[in-house]
Amino acid sequence: MANVTVTILQNGRCDDYGIPLVAGSSYSLDYDKAKALWQAGFAYVADPTVFNRGNSSPSILGTVKYLPFSGFRKSLLASLVANSTASRSNGLVTIAATSHGITTGATYQGFRFFYPGSTSLAAEWYDSVVSIPDANTITFFAPGDDFGSQSINSAAAYTTQVVVPGSVVLPAHSFSDSMRIRVSASCGGGTTGATKSWRPFVNGLALAALTGTSLPFTTREADLISSLPGQIGMIVVGGSGSSMTSVAVNPTTELTITNALTISAAADFAAILVPPAVLLFER
Repeated sequence: MANVTVTILQNGRCDDYGIPLVAGSSYSLDYDKAKALWQAGFAYVADPTVFNRGNSSPSILGTVKYLPFSGFRKSLLASLVANSTASRSNGLVTIAATSHGITTGATYQGFRFFYPGSTSLAAEWYDSVVSIPDANTITFFAPGDDFGSQSINSAAAYTTQVVVPGSVVLPAHSFSDSMRIRVSASCGGGTTGATKSWRPFVNGLALAALTGTSLPFTTREADLISSLPGQIGMIVVGGSGSSMTSVAVNPTTELTITNALTISAAADFAAILVPPAVLLFER
C-alpha cells in the first residue's frame, strides 16, 4: 500500500531503521507503521479514513452481512466540569478540568476526543488524546496557533449529546419487511451517578437511547425492523418493553445509520472502543 504522512505527537518510537521519530515532525511512513503509530496515539493523521477497513466489500455469511462504521476510530466524550480551561502550545492542547473523572494513564491514549469549544478552538472531535496524566489534566493534539488559558464551553459543564463520527450507508431500496438490522457498539464509561447514553440514528432521526449510570464496558445492541409501512422501529436486544421507538423513513432512499453519546452530569465520561457495526439479517 502507499505511504501515509503522519505527524508525530510523542517521542519514544523509531522508524524501521531505528532512527527516532521526533515529536512535532512529519514523516511519510509505510501503511502498517503509520497505522500502528496512529492507533497507539503516537501520531496524527490529517485524514484518518485512510485507515478504514474494506467497508465497500463486506463479508457475507449466508444471509448475514457485516458492515463496520466507516470513518470511525475509538472515541472519548468527557463531560468537563464548569470553569474548565484550555491552552495550546506547539499543537498540544492542555485542558485543566478539576476531577474530570476519566481514567488516568495510558488507557485512552490515542482516542479521538471531543472538545466542547473555546474562543480559539472550535467544538469538534480531534485526533487524538496524547495523555491523561492526572485527575485534573487532559492533553490532545490539535494543530494551530498557540493560545493562552481560555474558558471551555463558556465556563459551563458539558452535558450535550454529541454525534460520534462514523456511519453505515445502506443503499436505496435495501430495507424490506423481511430484513432486520442489528446496530451494535462496544462502549462504556465512568462510575458516577451521571446517566451515560448511547443512541442510534437513522437518517438523522433519533431512536431510543440505551442508558446506564455506571455504564459497564459491554456491547450494546439494538434491532431495527420495519414496524409499519415507511417506519423503522427499534427493539433493544435482550430488553423488553410495551412499545418501540419508531421513525419515519423513505425506504426508496439511502439509509444512513449513525450514533451518539450523552452524559447527563459533569465529571464523567463515555467511550466507544471499536467501530460500531451493522449486521443485516434477511429471511
